[in-house]
Amino acid sequence: MKILLYILAAVSVCMPVITQKTGLSKKYGFKLKMLCAVLYLVTGILAAVSFGAVTEYSVMILSGLVFGILGDFFLEYKSKKLFPLGAVFFALGHIIYSVTFLFIGDYSAVSYIWAVLLMTVAVTAVIFAFAKTRLHLKGKKKLILIYAPVLIFSFACAVVKGALALSAGNFAFGLCLIWGGSMFFASDIMIGVGKGGVKRPPFLHYAVSYTYFAAQTLFALSILFQ
Repeated sequence: MKILLYILAAVSVCMPVITQKTGLSKKYGFKLKMLCAVLYLVTGILAAVSFGAVTEYSVMILSGLVFGILGDFFLEYKSKKLFPLGAVFFALGHIIYSVTFLFIGDYSAVSYIWAVLLMTVAVTAVIFAFAKTRLHLKGKKKLILIYAPVLIFSFACAVVKGALALSAGNFAFGLCLIWGGSMFFASDIMIGVGKGGVKRPPFLHYAVSYTYFAAQTLFALSILFQ
């Protein structure tokens, strides 16, 4: 079962790269993105089954993955009117992840809430300073600045919980959270930079999707190592 899980996780991470490199994403963009989203959810479900018990952590992470799929759907659906709904689902997903990393399971980040808040404030200050001087966010694009602290708080929670897991010797779990949180952060920051009018280097053109799906897959895989 675990071998199948690792294979599925690898496919989930590699699928966005494969679809981009083969050009399939241009032809079947929406369908393939939803396929990639389903892959990370199935990875989470298989990780929960492999763990062998129903836990609060498993339920919460799976709920976050479901909200991620809903966010993917409404952000990419042909009607642009549903785009804000997709952003709401993503924000709710980050809130679920934050609550999970703070309070659920072992290595609760709430025991080091000062570190979470310090990281959140510091990174938010840097992001807002960059946005003020380099980005051009007008109209609805300014909502990115509201979304940013939610993302950064979620990232900080994942890093702190991951660091606690590493210090306790649970390296697989800790690395899943730290790398997953970091890739989520990188993905959304690149989106914000793009929306603000800053051109990304060519080699980062598809990095948003690469890092995003890897992040969700790592969070899904963390269920096995909880």
